Amino acid sequence: MPYNYFAPTPGRLGVLPNLLVGRCDAAIGNSGATTYSFGSHPAKCYINRAVVSASTVPASSGGTILGVIQKYDASADAAVTLTDNVDLEALTEKEGTAVALLSTLTDAQRTLDTGDTLQFVVTTTSTVGTAAVDLMVNVELFVEV
Repeated sequence: MPYNYFAPTPGRLGVLPNLLVGRCDAAIGNSGATTYSFGSHPAKCYINRAVVSASTVPASSGGTILGVIQKYDASADAAVTLTDNVDLEALTEKEGTAVALLSTLTDAQRTLDTGDTLQFVVTTTSTVGTAAVDLMVNVELFVEV
């Protein structure tokens, strides 16, 4: 029996929505950048939208904790910034926060080719007093079929 309810809906014919889940397991470093790589997809995809969440929100007493989603473009050997900075201290615990992609991105920049990976780069300006727990980044991809 086919599962027709998973088929693309009108307006999204020819694409298959898929979720790439990134779990940021390592502790956020103090006064610097911590990069979390959460892989790729075996098919060519279009990056549609993203959500960031944490069951315990990280906190710093005297600085900021900011995150940005990047695509590592394997063919160009360079990172492409996909979002503005997300203030991780402003997240609501146990709730997803939508992260808007930059409006200036081209289709080529939003395309995840085979070999490209997605990364979440967290930058702190001070000591992290409260560690993040279950820090997650979910990115919706449209898989080219």
